[in-house]
Amino acid sequence: ESRPPRPLAPSSGGEDDALSAPPDPAMRAAAERGRLLHGLFEHLPDAPVERRHELGSAWLARRAPDMDADRRAEMVAQALRVISDPRWTALFAPDALAEAPIAAVVGETVIAGTVDRLLIGADEILVVDFKTGAHVPPDAAAVPIAYQRQMARYVAALGSIFPGRPVRAGLLYSYGPTLIELSAEQLAANSPA
Repeated sequence: ESRPPRPLAPSSGGEDDALSAPPDPAMRAAAERGRLLHGLFEHLPDAPVERRHELGSAWLARRAPDMDADRRAEMVAQALRVISDPRWTALFAPDALAEAPIAAVVGETVIAGTVDRLLIGADEILVVDFKTGAHVPPDAAAVPIAYQRQMARYVAALGSIFPGRPVRAGLLYSYGPTLIELSAEQLAANSPA
């Protein structure tokens, strides 16, 4: 029997050598900051609004005890600004999913991965990936091709899972914070199907 195809992970397409370059100290610090912000985005939306700052501060103190207290406070404030921004309220509402695993067959390709935020609506699907680096593209056209391909793979998988429902995809750069929605044309041009 032939072996089934190896699943394609949207975030590890292998196209972007810059993403896998050996990190220098600044890159390691940015990656650590990103990991911590990602954790805050995952845990704080489910907390009562009035306790989010307290719980975020405690969580960050446990995860990064050596970090300067002012820096931890700035990170919690930044995460809370993103979570409470009215433009993105739906992404952090109780019916939105965090760290949602998805898997689908698109054409001859098996796509499997975990999306940072997923909102499954009756009329459309919204998928968002967090990017926590200091470089925020000025617009969708400047988004690195590796990220466009990553999101196109998520969109293709979700389109297979939820046929007939449009899927919108965006990148939430926490440094801004800035949400950049990728166009249908960008997604189609980078689709694995």
